[in-house]
Amino acid sequence: MHAHFHARLPPPASSSAARRNPFASAINNPHQAGPQVPPKPIYQDRHAPASPPLQRQNAKVQPPSPPSIIIDKTRSVQFQRLNFLGEGGFARVYEVRDTHNNRLACKVVTKSSLKTKKAKTKLYAEIKIHRSLTHPNIVGFGDCFEDEENVYMTLALCPNGSLMDMLRRRRRFTEPEARFFTVQVIGACHYMHTHQVIHRDLKLGNIFLDADMNIQVGDFGLAALIENPGERKKTICGTPNYIAPEVLFDTANGHSFEVDTWSIGVILYTLVVGRPPFQTKDVKEIYQRIRDNQYEFPSDREISLEARELVKQILTPDPQQRPSLHEIIDHAFFTQGTVPRSIPVGALHGSPDFRHVSRLASQHNLARLRHSALLDEDQETQIAVPSAPPATAPAGSLPRSKSSSASVTSSLAQQEKEFQKAVQPGSPISALLSSARQPFLVAPGNGPREPSLLRKLQAVSKEAKSPVRTRLATLQNIEEEDVDREEEVRQKELQSQKARIVAQMVPSGSGHGVRDDAENVAPVERRVARVKEKTRIKEGTVAGPSAAPSGPKLNSFDAAAQTLSAAFEAFTAGRLFRPPLDDEHLPEEKVFIVSWVDYCNKYGMGYALTDGSVGVHFNDSTSIILSADKQHFDYISSHRQGTVYVRKSHTVASYPEELQGKVYLLKHFERYIMARLYGDYGYTFNDTDRTKGMDFVQKYLRMKHVIVFKMSHDVLQFNFYDHSKVILSSHGLVVTHIDKNYGITRWTLSQIMAQALLPPSTDSDQVKFNQRLVDKLKYCKEVLLSIRNASTGASQPGGEGDDEQIGMGMSAGFGGVSARSSKASLR
Repeated sequence: MHAHFHARLPPPASSSAARRNPFASAINNPHQAGPQVPPKPIYQDRHAPASPPLQRQNAKVQPPSPPSIIIDKTRSVQFQRLNFLGEGGFARVYEVRDTHNNRLACKVVTKSSLKTKKAKTKLYAEIKIHRSLTHPNIVGFGDCFEDEENVYMTLALCPNGSLMDMLRRRRRFTEPEARFFTVQVIGACHYMHTHQVIHRDLKLGNIFLDADMNIQVGDFGLAALIENPGERKKTICGTPNYIAPEVLFDTANGHSFEVDTWSIGVILYTLVVGRPPFQTKDVKEIYQRIRDNQYEFPSDREISLEARELVKQILTPDPQQRPSLHEIIDHAFFTQGTVPRSIPVGALHGSPDFRHVSRLASQHNLARLRHSALLDEDQETQIAVPSAPPATAPAGSLPRSKSSSASVTSSLAQQEKEFQKAVQPGSPISALLSSARQPFLVAPGNGPREPSLLRKLQAVSKEAKSPVRTRLATLQNIEEEDVDREEEVRQKELQSQKARIVAQMVPSGSGHGVRDDAENVAPVERRVARVKEKTRIKEGTVAGPSAAPSGPKLNSFDAAAQTLSAAFEAFTAGRLFRPPLDDEHLPEEKVFIVSWVDYCNKYGMGYALTDGSVGVHFNDSTSIILSADKQHFDYISSHRQGTVYVRKSHTVASYPEELQGKVYLLKHFERYIMARLYGDYGYTFNDTDRTKGMDFVQKYLRMKHVIVFKMSHDVLQFNFYDHSKVILSSHGLVVTHIDKNYGITRWTLSQIMAQALLPPSTDSDQVKFNQRLVDKLKYCKEVLLSIRNASTGASQPGGEGDDEQIGMGMSAGFGGVSARSSKASLR
């Protein structure tokens, strides 16, 4: 959007795991924050009255009350002003009632306070960001309008006040209440971070309670939208008691998502103790205590060891060492303590008694609470960010056509121009509100979200031979060559890209039936690539996937679809698919995905394989895969419209400068996955001898009931949302199944289909399992056929968040196959 919006991947916690390795400390961290001399503007003269370093909290001028009848002339709607609810800065909040007797909150900002560009920009950002957020624990945004004296924002009413109001009455909260409220705050915060928003002013006064005593996070006056990976905000802002140390003392490196995590630690301490951890009467001393991390738990208050440990972990001065939000809610303070199903309204005035809540009930309540806060690992969220109007591209053209790019550039440039004009001193407030009401524009389909990034991609398209995202149906070979200057330019241009350009299920049209498996590789020798066109194999490069039969080459999706279709056709006809003995020689697949984390709306998708390697599939179509020895990695990029892969091998101690950003992100993904997601199962191992040519993810597709991974060695993996997995290898002839308890079983497809033709066994559990496996394989077949049908249909995908049905009904409880754009979620 503009200079006020920025971003960075929330770093994983530093807690060690069984698989901790030297790679975790092998890369310099450019964002390490150390104590520095605080900026002079923060501290006032000793004799001057102490005040926070924020203009928004300077001495207030009492604004006049708005009219008793507030009128939105643009919509011909009027509101009756009722009760005064509170104030902050230059804004006052009232309860209002519309003509339909609906009660709302109305935030009133006087126009006299909006004279400067800074004040206008702040209001613009608040409206723009808040209205795009939709979460059960975030205050709902209604609309904004103006009259001669004021700007009005209608919001969902929170009739039970704020947590600060409740604390003043109660003095402190019980730990069950603290658990309940903190989980909901974390849910809202995780949603914001997932969608690149930092709140930057989380505090009890900005956390409200709805009629059912559920948390509603509000006041986005200091919120910022992150723009690029690794970018840091440098504005000193926040509330003294809750402000993170890097905001005050590390302005050189700046701050990012971790400031909200710090505030959550302060909130948790305040709930269980009754006052903020660094509280003193003097603001300067508060800052000194924050800098020195000086706080203590009062001895006269009973506070659990788990609560103390969690607060200590969160209130870590180094932002890189703070736990992630999911690591916080996985802490024993939440998982081992009492969690109520809800908070009674009577808790506003007195401590509720939760002694009747059992451990089992608490576990169920915590699971329900996490789900309602959208914290479950398989839950997807969305943000109100529609696409810019697309331009019609001719058949056979590249997805990013010149005309399409020009259209998007025009729309985004116009939005930027309107914003800059609206925030100028002297410009009418109506222009600001009109611009702020417009949703964030993103490029159509797979495009970037910022005009600056779009310009980068356009520059690349003119210089580079290969497009950012290619659409050919298959890859014919893997070519290995040195990365020339053109490729270096492309990598530098795309390093800061955070926009999701992971290909959608249904790509734009082309004369020969374009599909979305742009990086599927036709089978070739594992160690020697068979290149039909000119091949230049340089020292240090490694060839690609495993061997395949001769004859017409199918990509892995089509090959597996053909195999499964033949199997179910035979099953329907009541005949044997193929003799099971014929497939006894087929190898069992040992390398597949153990765990993954999807941050494609910012950076890409990270994953760990059974052989101990860790990779990232970046949003710009490149991949990086780290060997199990944690010292070597391959960097893979696609060329020639996705028909060729270029693989370069490096070490973590020596690699090109242009890869610094991606290696830095690899470090974060690796630390997070290995510390939180990776498990030592019977099928995991460490292939430390393989330092080149590691297998990697070429494609992944988010579906309605499953996520599908296409591996470079022709393995297809289907991860179902019940946490079971089906892995197809040898073109679908070998099936590996992993249940939700990580138990693994392997069969040939011919064995499964032969078993399905036999009379049911007397073992009911085995019958149920066999039927479930057959149903899953049938669903996998339908998914693969849907991919093929979607590509031949050559229809254009919908915008982000679409759930377009492109398949047919499934059996055994599976719904229709559908394409769904990826959202950040964890596996």
